[in-house]
Amino acid sequence: MQPVEAYYSGKIENAAFILFKQNRPEDKHSLVILNWELGEMTKATELLEELLKTDNLNPAEKEELQFKLFISYYLIGSYSKAAQLRSTVEAAILKKDPRLRAEFYFYSAAVYEEMGSPKRAIELYEKSLELNKWRPMGWYRLGLLLRDSDPKEAEKCLQTCWDQDTSFTNVLLPLARLLAARKEWQKARDYLITANARLPNNREISTALAEARKVVPGGGVYGDGAYLVRRQITATPPKVTPAPPYPKEGTIRIGLIEKRSVVSVKAGGAFFIHAAGNNNPLYSSTAGEQFWVECSNGVVIVQDKNNKALLRSGSPLVYELRSNENCSIVSGAVNGAPGINRTYRGALEFRPGPEGMTVVNIVSMEDYLYGVVPVEMPASWPVEALKVQAIAARSYAIANKGQFAARGFDLFGTPHSQAYHGVGGEQKNTTAAVAATRGMVLMGGKQPLKAYYSANHGGYSEDCLTMWGYDAYMQAVPDKLLPIRTEPLSPDALYRWIRETPATYSNVPRFSYISAYRWEKWVTPEEIRRRLPEDPGEITRIITRGRGISGRIYELEVQGTQKNVIVKGDAIWNAMGSLRSSLFTIRYKLSKGKVEYFVFQGAGYGHGIGMDQHGAAGMASAGLSASDILLHYYPRAVLQRL
Repeated sequence: MQPVEAYYSGKIENAAFILFKQNRPEDKHSLVILNWELGEMTKATELLEELLKTDNLNPAEKEELQFKLFISYYLIGSYSKAAQLRSTVEAAILKKDPRLRAEFYFYSAAVYEEMGSPKRAIELYEKSLELNKWRPMGWYRLGLLLRDSDPKEAEKCLQTCWDQDTSFTNVLLPLARLLAARKEWQKARDYLITANARLPNNREISTALAEARKVVPGGGVYGDGAYLVRRQITATPPKVTPAPPYPKEGTIRIGLIEKRSVVSVKAGGAFFIHAAGNNNPLYSSTAGEQFWVECSNGVVIVQDKNNKALLRSGSPLVYELRSNENCSIVSGAVNGAPGINRTYRGALEFRPGPEGMTVVNIVSMEDYLYGVVPVEMPASWPVEALKVQAIAARSYAIANKGQFAARGFDLFGTPHSQAYHGVGGEQKNTTAAVAATRGMVLMGGKQPLKAYYSANHGGYSEDCLTMWGYDAYMQAVPDKLLPIRTEPLSPDALYRWIRETPATYSNVPRFSYISAYRWEKWVTPEEIRRRLPEDPGEITRIITRGRGISGRIYELEVQGTQKNVIVKGDAIWNAMGSLRSSLFTIRYKLSKGKVEYFVFQGAGYGHGIGMDQHGAAGMASAGLSASDILLHYYPRAVLQRL
C-alpha cells in the first residue's frame, strides 16, 4: 500500500511508517504532517529542523519550513527557540497574504505571552486581529491580558470571542467575572449557568455561579416557563399574495414546534378549526382573533382571549384561514427561538402528545419556498444564484417528503432540513426567483434529487457515498476554477491547500467571508470529551480514520485513557467542538507533557456535499446561468420541470 492511500483509508500509522522507511527527502514534508496528526509533536519538530539543513532548498520551500518550525516550537513549548526564529520568519511573512500574516502575529503574540512579555503580546494580538478579525482564540487571549489594565476593553474582547464561537466554554468564567465586577449580575449569572451546564465538575464555575445567584436568584435553560406562557400578540398579520397553485407539487408539512405546552396564535382573518381528516368545522370565527392552544396529558385545548375553552381533543386539530391571502402569527419557541413571533401562510395542525404538542405548518410547496430561499441565501445575491437556490430547495423538499412522518411532518423548519422563517423572511427578489423556476427540479434517476447544499465547500466538494455511506447522485467536484483531482493530495499538499487561500468562486469577497473559507479553531480535550457519545477518559490523541478525495474526514478515532471512541460522518463537527466542517488537519498544543488544546486548521463551512452556496453566487456573478451552476455541482442530475 502506498503512503497516500494508507493515509486516506485511515491507516495513518502505516503511512507514517512507510514514509519513514523510504527516507526520501521529498516525503519528509508529509511525514511532518503525519507526526503532527499523530500527536508526535517533538518528532515533527526534529524533522523540520533536519529538513532545514537540506542543501539546495529553494527560497519558498525554506520560508515554508521556517514558518512550520516556528509554530511547532510554540506548540511543544520551546518558546525561546520560537522567539529566536521569529525575526527570520517575519521577514518572509510580510510578502504573504493578510491571513497568513495574521496567523504569524497570533503565534508571535502567544510566544511573548508565554515568555512573560504581556505588553508585547498585546501589541501583536491586536496586530493579528486587525488583519483577520475572525480568530476567537486571539480575542480570548487578548481579553485575558487586558483584564487588569483595561477591564472594559477586556470584556469587549471576551464577548467578541463568545459571539464568534459559542462552543468556546473557557471564555465564560472570565467574562462572567468582568460582568460581575460591573454589577451586571444577571448577565454574569446566565453565562455561568451555561458554563456550569457544560462543565459541571468545575469548582471555580460552580462557586462563581453560587455567588451570582445570591444576588440574582434563579435562571436556567429555557423551557416551558416564562418564555412559553400565553402571549398577547399585538402585531396584525399582513396580507399576502398567494403563489399560483402547482398541483404536481402539492402541499408540504413543516414541523415548527415539538413538545410544547402552549402556543399563541393570531389569525389574520376568518378561520375555522376542524379535526384532521375531517373538514367539518368544529369552531368558526368570522374575523381575525387571537387564541391559545394548550396541551396537557395528551389533550389539546383551544382557548379564546378570555380563557374560555373552545375545543378539547385527544387527536390532531387543524386550523385554516378562509382566505389564502391571510396568514397567522405564531408565538412560542418557533424554530427553537424562545418567545419569537413568526408569521406563516397556510394551515396549522396541533398534534397532542404525552410530552406536549407538535405544531405543523401545512402549506403549498411554492409558498413554503418563498420563506426558505431568502433565509438560505441573501436576496441581494445575483438572480441566477437565487434561481439555483430555489431549484435545489424545491428538489430537496419534494425528495424528502415523508422523512419525519412518524413525528407528524415532512421536514423541520430549521437548518436540520431547510431554514424556514415564513412570511417574515420573504423578499421580493427571492420570491421572483421561486416564481421564475416554478416546478423545476433536479432529477436523480427517476426520482427528484435530494439536492444537498451547504454554505462553502472550501474549494472542493465531496461525494455522498464516501461521507454518508449511500449514493445520492452527488459526486465530488472541484470549484470551477480548480483542476479535478485524479488522485488524493499528499498529506503535506493537503495541509498547504487547507492553509492557503486558492482563488475560487467560493472565495469571492462579496459573497463569502474568510472564516467560512479557511479557519483555525482551538478546542480543549475537556470540551471534546463532554461532546462524545461515550467517555474515553482523558483524551490523548485524535486520529483520522478515513478521508475522501476532497480531504474531508468521514471517520475519527478519539483515543483516551479509558477507551477509544469512533466518530463518523457529520457527527465529527460537533464532537470536535462545533467545527465549521470536516475538512481539517490536527495539531496539538502541549503543556507539561499533556494536550492543552487540539488545534484544528480547516476549510469550508458545512457538510460539503452538493451545491456550494458561496460558490454559486460567485459563479453567477461571473455570468454563469442557473443551469450551468446546478449541473456543475450536480453533474449526475437532470434538470426538468415536473
